[in-house]
Amino acid sequence: MTQRDLITFFALSFMWSLSFIFYRVGVPEFGSMAFASLRVIFAGLTMLVFILLNPNNRRGIKAHWKLLTLVGLFSTAIPFVLFSFAAQSVNAGVLAVLNASVPMMSGFIASTFFNDKLSKKQILGLIIGIIGVVILMSENLFSGQSSDLSAALLPMGYALLGCVGYATGANITKNYLQELSPIPITAGSIIIASMVMLPIGLYEFPYGKSISLQAWGSVICIGVFSTAIALIFMNQLIKNIGPMRATSITLVIPIFAIIFGYILLGEALDTFAIVGSVVILFGTYLSLNLSIRKLVK
Repeated sequence: MTQRDLITFFALSFMWSLSFIFYRVGVPEFGSMAFASLRVIFAGLTMLVFILLNPNNRRGIKAHWKLLTLVGLFSTAIPFVLFSFAAQSVNAGVLAVLNASVPMMSGFIASTFFNDKLSKKQILGLIIGIIGVVILMSENLFSGQSSDLSAALLPMGYALLGCVGYATGANITKNYLQELSPIPITAGSIIIASMVMLPIGLYEFPYGKSISLQAWGSVICIGVFSTAIALIFMNQLIKNIGPMRATSITLVIPIFAIIFGYILLGEALDTFAIVGSVVILFGTYLSLNLSIRKLVK
């Protein structure tokens, strides 16, 4: 990983950790589907500028539109909807920790479908990470009635399914779009996803409801900065260092998200969430086959 990649890595951590704050601010007013749709639409409008400025980007999209459609659905449209549903009842810190399971899922997909074999250390990390997710959910898992149990666990399940989408899109990008530059990859996938989400957004928009400036600001910021600009950087990282190492950015995101959630939203994590977070992060660290000595260096 070069110095430029490292700077990009931490800049992305900052931008994506804020997205969980934006979820918590905007989703209650817009609703899950409208917020997710507007996020993709604003991101699509941003990337449209890049397409209009450079004809090479348009040619790249035209040549790979089928694969870009898959990336747009798996990495953008589907996860954004699922995380918007989850954000209605799961706080920003926990969402960020669940998001930290992406590199484990990316490694599993790479090993199963793309012959990128995992070491014993990485397999152990996957198992530990799954245990961490169970611990994170355990307060709801072992308390309450069955109806309450389902209501409590379902939002976390949405978030985990969204992580599967992110991991799938990253592997498609690495294995089939290596020759394409990050801008047409990002622009094509987001614009295609925004076309899918536009009718949903028009249908689900809360007409007649007063929307605060904070909510509008959150959906614009998450679309422009935490989606369009962030995904350009992410696609470059995937090309430079591979999907597993690139998605290891989710190791750092919970730290920012928990801090921002505490400072900006007054959120607090209980014991189960803290322990589960530590276990998930440790499992992810192992699954990435990282070395603390090399990271410090």
